[in-house]
Amino acid sequence: MEAQALACALLLVAHKVRSFLVSIWDLSMLHEEYIFTDEDHTILNSYKAVVDGVSALIGEHCEIVLHSLDDIEHSAICIANGHNTNRQVGSPITDLALRSLHNMQSEGVSKPYFTRVKSNVLMKSVTIAIRNKSQRIIGLLCININLDVPVSKFIQSFMPAMEAGETSSVNFANSMEDLVSQTVEKTIEEVNADRTVANNNKTAKL
Repeated sequence: MEAQALACALLLVAHKVRSFLVSIWDLSMLHEEYIFTDEDHTILNSYKAVVDGVSALIGEHCEIVLHSLDDIEHSAICIANGHNTNRQVGSPITDLALRSLHNMQSEGVSKPYFTRVKSNVLMKSVTIAIRNKSQRIIGLLCININLDVPVSKFIQSFMPAMEAGETSSVNFANSMEDLVSQTVEKTIEEVNADRTVANNNKTAKL
């Protein structure tokens, strides 16, 4: 029984190694004799703002990693909230990201998937392909949400800070006409609610 279990384990390891080697082969074929251009690096660097933006929106429990396929051994060129997986700029690309490259040749975004990192943290992730003007994949944007974080803490990151005092309102309109109409209505409401404006001056102010 132990011998059978050991054989199964070895087969599983062999399968994973084979899959990883195939991924490496696919990547080498994908970028065979290809030298990244300055434009490629400019495109990749432009996504650093996306990393910061998604991090600011979702919070510290969401890790965002920008990978450059120019150097897979040090592919992470920008990372936000790397404490979730203990990664930093200069970290290598993951084997899962390598395996997903083959399927992403015809797709721009991977299907959501679940993984566990070394610290046993459960993550829900999605990977987005970054292409240059020739439609060659030059990088990956990986978004990973830490599912082991208590729901209360996760929701708290979406709530306004207590010291903020108030929130900003925004008009979501379907057309410019709707936007103008909503803006006018909002202005009228603000003037009518302003106690510092005398009633006989409100009409003039409007």
